Amino acid sequence: MKAINLKRKFVERVRSVKLPNGKLVKIHEIVHNGSVVIIPIKDNKIILERHYRPVIGKWIYELPAGTIEKGEAPEKCARRELVEETGYVAKKIKKLFVSYPSPGYSTELQHFFLATNLEKSEKHLMVDEVINLKEVTAEEAVEMIKKKKIIDGKTIQAILFYVFLLREK
Repeated sequence: MKAINLKRKFVERVRSVKLPNGKLVKIHEIVHNGSVVIIPIKDNKIILERHYRPVIGKWIYELPAGTIEKGEAPEKCARRELVEETGYVAKKIKKLFVSYPSPGYSTELQHFFLATNLEKSEKHLMVDEVINLKEVTAEEAVEMIKKKKIIDGKTIQAILFYVFLLREK
């Protein structure tokens, strides 16, 4: 496994904005390149990450995800992040939907993908990433959400989309 250095991929900014009602206000915003979230499916199981997040000082379960590099296409980023964090290459990847996680202060737009027909490769974690993988059925993932074992918003959103809107019953 090869470590990759960290780069800051967003800018904090304060600016004045004229609202639709004519009022001028000062806003604080994070200008973000956007990100990807990947639902990797292997042998009818979802590959979750048990990821140590130093900002909150906790291990949490989440799906592979990452920030889009300047000029990078979302699908290319999804393929890159999947390999970096899980060590899997997807032969098939499908864009599902987009979502703003925090439009009150960030321009970040998340692009959600389904990755299937996975082949094992090699992980390339960032220097601040400590990740273990866990394969679960869709039903187990929903139970983890109900029991508050999955508390990451993007992961909850993606799993519920997959289970209730996408997956063949």
